[in-house]
Amino acid sequence: MMDPKDHTATERGKDLSHWADHAARRALGSIDDSGPSEITVAAGITPSGVIHVGNFREVITVDLVARALRDQGADVRFIYSWDDFDVFRKVPVGLPAPKMLEQNLRRSVADVPDPYDEHESYAVHFISQFEGSLVPLGIAPEFIRQSERYRAGVYAAGIRKALESREAIRQILNRHRTHPLPEDWLPLAGFCDACGQDEVDFCWPGDWKVEYRCRNCEHEASVDLREGGNIKLPWRVDWPMRWAHEQVIFEPGGKDHSSAGGSYDTGREIVSAVYHGKAPEYVAYDFVRIKGRGGKISSSQGDVVTVQDCLDVYEPEMLRWIFASQRPGSEFQISFDADVIKLYEDYDRARRLAHEAEDGSKADKKRRIARRTFELASVSPCRIEPGSPAPVVPPFRAISVVVQAYDGDLERTVSHFETLGEVHDETQRMLCRERAACCWRWVQNFAPDEFRYRIRKEAVVRTVEGDHRIVLQRLVEALKSLPDGSEADLVPHMKQLCEGTELTLKTFCPLAYDLLVERDHGPKLTTLLTTMGSERALPLLEPSLE
Repeated sequence: MMDPKDHTATERGKDLSHWADHAARRALGSIDDSGPSEITVAAGITPSGVIHVGNFREVITVDLVARALRDQGADVRFIYSWDDFDVFRKVPVGLPAPKMLEQNLRRSVADVPDPYDEHESYAVHFISQFEGSLVPLGIAPEFIRQSERYRAGVYAAGIRKALESREAIRQILNRHRTHPLPEDWLPLAGFCDACGQDEVDFCWPGDWKVEYRCRNCEHEASVDLREGGNIKLPWRVDWPMRWAHEQVIFEPGGKDHSSAGGSYDTGREIVSAVYHGKAPEYVAYDFVRIKGRGGKISSSQGDVVTVQDCLDVYEPEMLRWIFASQRPGSEFQISFDADVIKLYEDYDRARRLAHEAEDGSKADKKRRIARRTFELASVSPCRIEPGSPAPVVPPFRAISVVVQAYDGDLERTVSHFETLGEVHDETQRMLCRERAACCWRWVQNFAPDEFRYRIRKEAVVRTVEGDHRIVLQRLVEALKSLPDGSEADLVPHMKQLCEGTELTLKTFCPLAYDLLVERDHGPKLTTLLTTMGSERALPLLEPSLE
């Protein structure tokens, strides 16, 4: 294993050029001779409500850098902190039992009951949802619950150091505040042991003891920090304390933490002045938006989009690729409308490019970028060899037609592409089935109306006369002559359908779509007819000729 202090890494490491590789090299370069042999990278969030895909940007950012560090030979520890010892300040819109939740405001989110009655607490409910959604993405950090750490006394020394350096911390924070902190300010926060609320005033007589009085219920108590309890550090002190405690080498942060005078800036000063440590290498990431919705995603406003919502539409590797393809500082949108089709086309095109052999041309640079992005985006770590075969999966657009023709039957959809010779082995069947499942959920829940259709269960009889009758009769005869024909077999017949009439396919097709799918438009008619097959199409077309 590479010595992490040797940031020249391996020969291959020098050639890795993704932004995550650059961040990994900076992290390795920041370690001095006294630094740890294991590289700790960190992420975290407060489970104050539904954890949305915007929050996911932090964990995927760290996962990509952790992958890049390992590719450069480092031994990596990836920790994810659940800040479940934070205050429950606001009841999110749309949750059940709002009155119960209202009564639990000002308590720790770890102590608020689960409004769904499924888990031990409010925090655990949303923690479980998010942790479960990371499994199919191949993201497996070491999860840490801060309520458990504080209550076990793990951070006793860190709290005492902050108390001993309270004046230095106060001066650091005051340099970035409009209204200075009072002279008797203490770097403490926490909850009353009696009522559970955070309306407490602290006193530090010295040593390991902290005394407090609750303004809500007037309870008074003395706490030995070494024994743990309901006392913690406020966020701007807590973050640098944990950097030092865990020896974090890399951690990103959102725009709200990254501005001048923000929590990263103050944390950098505090970790040096109080804990004699160094701030981790840092990457600021921008917001993720949902196409068609204004503003950033907010759990408290309800109607958020989760990682699982995205996995309903996007394959796991594709969701990773969407994030890996964006630089952290760029804002981008997750789409659920017709752009989903284009994104799948872009993804398939980029994957083919990643597997292309190099030929010494200028295109090699694009091939290397695509290749490295896919290596990091893969659910399981992998190396892509130039010229190796790319995974074969039918296009999303084609699947959207077929899966609707079979009313969401995934096995029949896969069999259809096997018949066409586009799916050959079990791996390709698995990939096709996974994409078909995503496509069917997209069609049902998100696709624009013009992409949706349902084949009629029973025939409808229309009055068809003149040229429309002639062309419909020709179509019926063509289908009868091609009971098992392919789309390529049907195309020449379609080109001749309207000969000798005043119709064109454009003016005739609305009739065919009406008889087949109860609307005047639909997917490409030859694709629809051959997917349905003559046995299914003819009973819907012929009655209007009788």
